[in-house]
Amino acid sequence: MLFIKWSTAGSRKDKAPGLALAARLALTAACLSLAAGCSLLPQEQEQEQLPQIRTPKISQKPEYPVKRGTLEIKASGSGKLLSEREENLFFSQDNRRIAEVYVKSGERVKKGQVLAELDTGDTARDIRRKEIELAKAELDLRDAMRQSGGDEDSALRKRQLDYELLKEELADLREELGEAKLTAPYDGTVVSFTAEKGDLAKAYEKIGQIADMKSLVVAVEFSSDDLEDIAPGMDAIVSVNAAGDYAGKVRRLPVDSGNGGEDGQPLDSSVLIDLQKRPEKSGYGTPLSASVIVERRENVLTIPLSALRKQNSRNYVLVAGKDGAQGEVDVEIGAQTSTEVEIISGLQEGQKVVGK
Repeated sequence: MLFIKWSTAGSRKDKAPGLALAARLALTAACLSLAAGCSLLPQEQEQEQLPQIRTPKISQKPEYPVKRGTLEIKASGSGKLLSEREENLFFSQDNRRIAEVYVKSGERVKKGQVLAELDTGDTARDIRRKEIELAKAELDLRDAMRQSGGDEDSALRKRQLDYELLKEELADLREELGEAKLTAPYDGTVVSFTAEKGDLAKAYEKIGQIADMKSLVVAVEFSSDDLEDIAPGMDAIVSVNAAGDYAGKVRRLPVDSGNGGEDGQPLDSSVLIDLQKRPEKSGYGTPLSASVIVERRENVLTIPLSALRKQNSRNYVLVAGKDGAQGEVDVEIGAQTSTEVEIISGLQEGQKVVGK
């Protein structure tokens, strides 16, 4: 630090007047030198601006109001649109080659139309021979009747028996020839046909299926546990892919223990549901799902299933207060669905419970 000492001695008139001026000039020079020295010092570095760090917000769990309303308990299953008039196609003759196939899957047919036929071998020729034998036997019988003295004539009786036998043999051959042709039992659509020309047909083995497309019905399969709760007349909701939901009612339960399909009637193992309105642009085999309302509880308190907490045999919820505080409350529960649970006691309408 620079100290400048001023002379405080009393002024002497005998001093030269220029002394005061010289002192002032010296002081000015000293100040200028001091200022110049200060300017040569390094300037103090500015403070670095750090980014502001924000405290992350703690995610809050969702809150749900306790509601009063209707709780519907449903049984769900999957199925298809099938025909009520549907039959398997097969030959009744065994170990015969298929000679011709005249239809394919998806083709519409008329009642009596030939769909396929077997190789009949010499059956047609055997029929012609049998017709000739029968004609000869008829002539012999007439001659025997003219020559006979009565019905007790043994020769006449023999001719009669020979004639009847030939008639039966001819009828069997004609039936065999008829059974070699597979015909449509009614007007419909061939929904499947797996047999091909040259295949070996087995008696009563399914080779195709025909259905009447004018009598389609919703056929749904449910688990055995759900079937115990379903009854005819119950309301149902049928969801058809890309077509929406349709209201309906259960018409009929399965008629057996599940022997439908390949060997039985296709609808035997299904629950049939009648729709109030049939889905547009949907046909045989359209996949669908259905929910049957097996129980409906009116005017009950419910909360989302995700808000219910369990610990051993204890059921409880976290209730959110108006001040933001949360507290555990034990509850008694009733019926449950996949999304909601009935609250019998422990909560009141309008309270808010905290989700997980």
